[in-house]
Amino acid sequence: MPPRTNKDGGLRWDKDHPARILLYKEIAEGRIPLDEEEMGPAEVWCTYHDTIEFQMEGMKFNSAFNRRLRKLREQVVEDKEQGGKKKTLTWDQDHPARILLYNEIAEGRIPLDAKEMGPAQVWCAYHDTVEFKIEGMKFNDTFATRLSGLRAIVKRDQGRAANDRNALENAMKNHPVPMLNHRGEPQWNGSSAQKLLQQDMAEGKHETMRPSELWETRPEYKEAFSRKDDFRWKIRQEIRTKKYLYTLEYRADEKLRKNLKKQGIVLPGWEDEEVLDSEMEDI
Repeated sequence: MPPRTNKDGGLRWDKDHPARILLYKEIAEGRIPLDEEEMGPAEVWCTYHDTIEFQMEGMKFNSAFNRRLRKLREQVVEDKEQGGKKKTLTWDQDHPARILLYNEIAEGRIPLDAKEMGPAQVWCAYHDTVEFKIEGMKFNDTFATRLSGLRAIVKRDQGRAANDRNALENAMKNHPVPMLNHRGEPQWNGSSAQKLLQQDMAEGKHETMRPSELWETRPEYKEAFSRKDDFRWKIRQEIRTKKYLYTLEYRADEKLRKNLKKQGIVLPGWEDEEVLDSEMEDI
């Protein structure tokens, strides 16, 4: 696209004008002071009139130049003020306050019925939380609407969960899980052997004992696994499952931390990001 020109044939004074780009940058970086009294239009012209940007058609030292320079100074001030403002987070599934309210409703601490705990009561109960300190969180009609929407979502989700549970119970009743797996061994998931292994691993026994030694400690292990190698594989499987669950929890915390950090909020224990990053390296 050819450069846009004005009626006099010179380049139009817009964001793409080379001299405008130069002056804006010089003001923003402090080489041209924001205060006109420190460096007036004549001084600016004398300093930059030999630059290639000032050789463009239409560049003259006149009232138009003075006016443009003043506007650029005002623009830089405005842009700096806007840049210093906290960005309002989008009200979506990652918004910390939304996550907090959803969980509180789902776990029953905020009743589903607004008559039992209205928007004002909810605000009073949670306004001191770090999640409610985020830019854009105010007690107004928007808050009441969002709270009502979250209650509806939780109610819908709970209804779906109840239907899913009923469907699962019917399926399990009609198609019970076989007592033995395809190798003729007792089922692992939900077995007493699995619970005992999780308990032993929580106590760190798998780190101080070899799998074959741990296998010898409980008759349930021997009943579930005739071969020690199969038991060793189950230990590795439980470790991978634990790491996977930890990763999910970490990522949720990481997303919350980043959203709060955008608002300049750092929770205790989150001051050093490298601590969390080093934990992830072990996964």
